[in-house]
Formats: sequence, structure tokens, C-alpha cells
Amino acid sequence: MPFRPSLLLCAAALAAAPALPAGQAANEVLASVQTRLANGRPLDDLGESLEQLDNREFKDLIADLDRAWPKLRDAYLQALEQAAGDNGGGSSDHRSRIRELRSDFMRVKGLGEGAMKAELKKVSKPALDELQRLLTPTADQLVAAGGDSLASLRKSAKGFAKFRDQALEAALSTTPSDSVSSLDQAEQKVLQEHSGLDRDGLRILEKNRKIAEDDEVPAEEAAGIEECNLWRLYLGLNACVLDPKLCDAARGHSQDMKEKGFFAHDSPVPGKSSPWDRAKLAGTTASAENIYSGGSDPKGANRGWFFSPGHHKNMFGSHRRIGLGHYGGRWTQMFGR
Repeated sequence: MPFRPSLLLCAAALAAAPALPAGQAANEVLASVQTRLANGRPLDDLGESLEQLDNREFKDLIADLDRAWPKLRDAYLQALEQAAGDNGGGSSDHRSRIRELRSDFMRVKGLGEGAMKAELKKVSKPALDELQRLLTPTADQLVAAGGDSLASLRKSAKGFAKFRDQALEAALSTTPSDSVSSLDQAEQKVLQEHSGLDRDGLRILEKNRKIAEDDEVPAEEAAGIEECNLWRLYLGLNACVLDPKLCDAARGHSQDMKEKGFFAHDSPVPGKSSPWDRAKLAGTTASAENIYSGGSDPKGANRGWFFSPGHHKNMFGSHRRIGLGHYGGRWTQMFGR
């Protein structure tokens, strides 16, 4: 039977907390929280009421909030998990549509570069966008599909999390005021566990984040690599392992292009003539290279390569490793087998 919680559950969770000998002000705040949860009203302006509480009242109020919070949080997350499970990932129609979209995408990729140009906008990008929605729906999309009950639960859980954090901060509590951030993380965990992406690919993404942290790969480069890898996973391709040495080679080429005023795969710098030379100099190997001139946002570079037939073929080729390097608005993307 589908899980169909209501806002009354949220209010009941708070009301079920054993009464403490709180002061009148704390009781009034608690009553306002209960009433608003039951009626689906926001808690935003209740933060102002915290100013009237003394230390004992803060202690009593937070104790009640702490008892209610796990119930409200878990009610929402359980409902979200139910919605994610009902998203259609196991249906034959769902799987058939994913196969169709991937086939359409690869058909365009196999065309000659002249014929690809218009098809990349007409077929490939819409197919990629739909695959993203089918395989990794956002919380907003799941909540919209889940109906008013789930939307109300989410609104209450997020509002309560914010109010609890405000109360903890106002009370100068030693308890971390991380209700909002922990709820966001739990939400993302539910979404990831129910995504349709390859599990080995997801493990590579996690491994890449650790590599980027350990090797101090610039954040914008790591983000660009992850976006490219997600696109590959949507298409049923493997995720590429982040190669910091390829990042070094790519970043060096971007810097050379910026500082020496050229834009090409062939470099005038001695010892760096070709992508293969640059990769070897950095201590690795390369199988393909893309270059882009535009700005500091990796999304712009990835989008530029996506809609350029030759670069597009490189992005979705048979590679195992990836590197990305940015310098002064110049981007170099390198792949390795």
C-alpha cells in the first residue's frame, strides 16, 4: 500500500512529546509550531518569538523540538523514498524509453560531422535532458509528481529544520545547528539510491571527488569533469576516472594558449607540440583532446564541446580516464585509454 502521510502526523509528533515544565513563552512558541504544522502554514516568522525566551525556556523548547524532529524528518524522507520507488524505474515502458533515447543519441554521434550539426540541437540535447529526468529526477520533480501530501510534508520538514536551527543558534547551544544541511544530505542520499545510473559509475564519481580533494584539483575543473561523466552515465557509457596528471597537462596547455596568444592543438612550446607530448611530459598518456575559449564556467566549455561535432565525438568516445584544465578563460579537456 502506498505511503500517504499527512501534516497531522507532523503536528502529532510534536504534540506527543512529553510535556516539560516550560515557561509560558516557550509553551506559546510550541503551540504556534503545532498549529502551523497542522494547518500547513509556514514557520518562517516564528524565529522572532525566540527573543523572549530565557535560558530555561530555551532548554525546554529545544528538548521538545529534538523529540519531534526525527519523526518529522523521517516521515518526509519515507514519503520521498516511496515517490522515488514509484517513479517508474522498473517499468518496461520506462526502460524502453531509455533505450530509445540512448539509441537516438548514438545514431547522431555516428553521423558525419556535417550531418551532425543540426541533429545535436534537434535530437541529442533533448534526448540527454530527458534521460537526466528519467534517470536522476530531482527532489522538486518527485515532489511535484507525488501530490499535495508529499509537497506539504517537505514544506513542513524544511520549515521545521530551519526553525530548529534558529532555536539552537539563539540558545547558543552546543548542539550543531545542522538540521537544514543534514536534511538536504539525506534527501540527496535518497535520490542517489533510487537513481537509474550505473552503480560502478557512481562509485567512480565518488572516487573522483576524493582524487580531486587529495590532489587539490581546482573546483571548477572537478565540476566540469563530473558534469561530463554524468552525461556519459545518462547514455549508458562508463564514467572516466579523474587523472590529475591529465589535468596538469590540460591546464598547462590552457596557460600556454593564454600567455602565448594562440589557440590550437599544436603548440609552439618546445616539448609540448602535441597533446601526446604534453601528456607524456606530465607523466601520463592521452587519447583525445578538446580546447575551448570562453570564460571561467566549466558548463560553458562542456556545452561548447557538446554542440561541436568533432569535440562531441571525443566527449562520448571509448575512454577510461579524463582530465580538465582551465587558465584565463581557456579550457583544455583531455582523455586517456
